[in-house]
Amino acid sequence: MVTSLEIFTKRLTLKIINQEHSHAFANRVADSLSLHRWMDWCEPSFNVEDAQEFIRANRLNWVKGTSYGFGVFCQKNQEFIGMVAITEVHLISNSASLGYWIADKHQQKGYAKEALNSIISFSFEKLQLTRIELVCDPENVLSHKVALSCGCINEGINRNRFIYNGKPKDGLVFCVTPDLHI
Repeated sequence: MVTSLEIFTKRLTLKIINQEHSHAFANRVADSLSLHRWMDWCEPSFNVEDAQEFIRANRLNWVKGTSYGFGVFCQKNQEFIGMVAITEVHLISNSASLGYWIADKHQQKGYAKEALNSIISFSFEKLQLTRIELVCDPENVLSHKVALSCGCINEGINRNRFIYNGKPKDGLVFCVTPDLHI
């Protein structure tokens, strides 16, 4: 997929992040204490070098076609506020997983739902996927609400569904298919 792809919503621009975004990326992760509880790579010590490494890996994944991480930017001022990503692309099952996060200071404004809805539509319309999963920590109620608001259904707890700090952890799986998407 081309790395120059941009998706526009009413208030947001979704696009690949570049090295020029590394300082903003590092600041959003380090300052967003709510993220640190749910994603093991997010921590207060996350710095510019970590951001640069993440950005390089994200770009490489785009080129390889294994995942597509989009930076979420406010259209009015182009401020970087989070990410949404198509990951775990499975050609055999024609499915993928989605991940998302919005920096603490931009949460509770509908940005996650707006970004997620646009990436779900993109996944069905452009990538022709027929199933998308969102896997959340069972205790991450705010992420559950976002998934449900985008038409996802709760398929229940999967044991040892993801790795967190090197250990398997149960995950609450939400699913959306083209017929369910709002």
